[in-house]
Formats: sequence, C-alpha cells, structure tokens
Amino acid sequence: MDVLADTLHGIHMRSMVNGRLEVTAPWGMRVDARDVCLFYVVSRGSCVLEIEGTRHVLASGDFVFILGGVSYVLKDSAKTRPVPVSEVYASRSGRCGGVVRYGGGGAPTTLICGRFIFDGTSLSPLVASLPPFLHVKGDGGIATRWLESTMQFVASEMEAEQPGYETVASRLGDVLLVQALRTHVASLPPEQGGWLQALTDPRLSTALQRLHERPEAPWTVEGLARAAGMSRSVFAARFKSIVGEGPLTYLTRWRMHKATRLMTAGNLSASEIAQAVGYETDSAFVKAFKRHVGETPGAYRRRLKGRDADSVPGRNRGPVAT
Repeated sequence: MDVLADTLHGIHMRSMVNGRLEVTAPWGMRVDARDVCLFYVVSRGSCVLEIEGTRHVLASGDFVFILGGVSYVLKDSAKTRPVPVSEVYASRSGRCGGVVRYGGGGAPTTLICGRFIFDGTSLSPLVASLPPFLHVKGDGGIATRWLESTMQFVASEMEAEQPGYETVASRLGDVLLVQALRTHVASLPPEQGGWLQALTDPRLSTALQRLHERPEAPWTVEGLARAAGMSRSVFAARFKSIVGEGPLTYLTRWRMHKATRLMTAGNLSASEIAQAVGYETDSAFVKAFKRHVGETPGAYRRRLKGRDADSVPGRNRGPVAT
C-alpha cells in the first residue's frame, strides 16, 4: 500500500490551471488565498515571494505550493510596492484563465498559476501536516529531473494553447504536487517530526502501510508494534512523538475519514460502512463518527445531498486569488 497515494486519493484532490501571468518589472501583487490552495510555476525570469514573515527568491523552473488561508505578496523585487491581485486581473474583470499581462515594461517574468481543491480534509493526516508553503527549486539541487520535466511540460502546454491544453495542464498539476511532496519529504530533517516524516521512517512507515491496507482489521498496539519490528512501549512512544497522536487514535481518525469518503462515493448503508471500517455494531460506529465528524452519519449524508449541485469541476467562480 502506497500510504501517500492512498491519502491523496482519500481527499479527492483536483487541480485546475488558472492561466499564464506575463508580468514585466516593476510589478507586484498582494494575494489573500482564502480557502484555496494555490500553486505557481516560474517558467521564465524570477520574482520575490513574501509569506509568513519570510522572503524567498523564485527562479525559473521553481514550483511553489501555498496552502489556503495564507496571505502573501509576489513581486519583481523587494522594493516594489504591491497592489491587490484584483488590479492585476482587472483586464479580465477579475476572472481567471487565459493570459494576463501586467507591469511596467521592464524585465519579463512568466508564471503559470493554478489551484488545488481538496474535498474532505478535516480528518486527513496529509493536509494537517503540510507547511504553509512548499518551495521546490529547479536549479539542480534536490529537485529531480522528473520534477523539472513536469514543470517544463506544464509551461509548454500553457504556451502552445493547443485544443485541450487546460485539461492536460491540470492533469500535470496533479503530478506536480505529488512530485513536490516527494521532494519535500526527502528534504525533511530527521528531527522535524510530523506525518510526512513518518513516511520516511522504515518501521513507522510499515505500521502505517498495515493500517491503510486493512483499516477494518482489529488492530492493537501490540500487533502494530510486531509489524514494525519494535517493542510495544518503544513503538507507541515513537509513533506518538513523530505522528503527533497514538496509533489507535490515528487508526480511528483514518477510519472516520474513510467512512466519509464511502458516504460520498456510493450508496452503502451506514451498517455496511461501519463494517467496512472495522465496527461490529452500528452504535459504536455512530458514536465514533459523531465524536470525530461532529454529526451522525445520517446527518452527514443528508448534508452531502445539497452540496453536490454546487460542485462543478473546472468551473471558474468569481474573482481569482492567484
């Protein structure tokens, strides 16, 4: 079981490429990402990103992923005063898509802009472990050849604008995030901790694989410790130290996350879902579901019915925050 792939599948990730931003110095824009996760590929030139009180220089070939709820500034240099992103997109009435040109006519920079949409993230260990932003450099450092190739492919698709280029670029956006996560995980220091770090730990990753392969199994701490080749006490302490919660707490939360996905994906009854995630009685399942999700399975399913009508993949809605 590929735990990262399983977790990504569980949050129903979708990517959308919003368009190409052609800017010339001096230029700068201030963005409030709200609840949208954004990404940028620098396909030409360079720029400065100011986020979370830090400043980063982005060069050609770099990829940046920014979590929702984070405000930031992109500009040609540290001295430039940014304007609201709505001014940059004023020529398109705030709508995303296509090519947007802005700036003072100086040194050019090209950015491919897009967003990731994650459904059902409240119980996902991946989303909770992500930093405010990921910066993967394309300068031959830790970025591998396949990451650089994907970024070049995205840029070329947006440049050519052949029929279907938006669909192709969006699918490549999915690949880009997975590759960026791989690169990020490989660069984590051993002492940092977190769920992503646990994926690189040979023993903890084995236990996580077992949990994700068979979340319905009657797991115990002892059984997971044996799978990891560790004593019960050492395993429990290490799991909690790195992941941030005990193994059985993690298991319960993952079961509830899977239960919400099963409710979204099909017509299984609550009893069938309870059995699929390891509960022998409906009452035990309902109790656990309400404790983690905040409502009963029935209430959750009723709420889903009204939500689907508003989620049309690929639809551009209102002013863009890229």
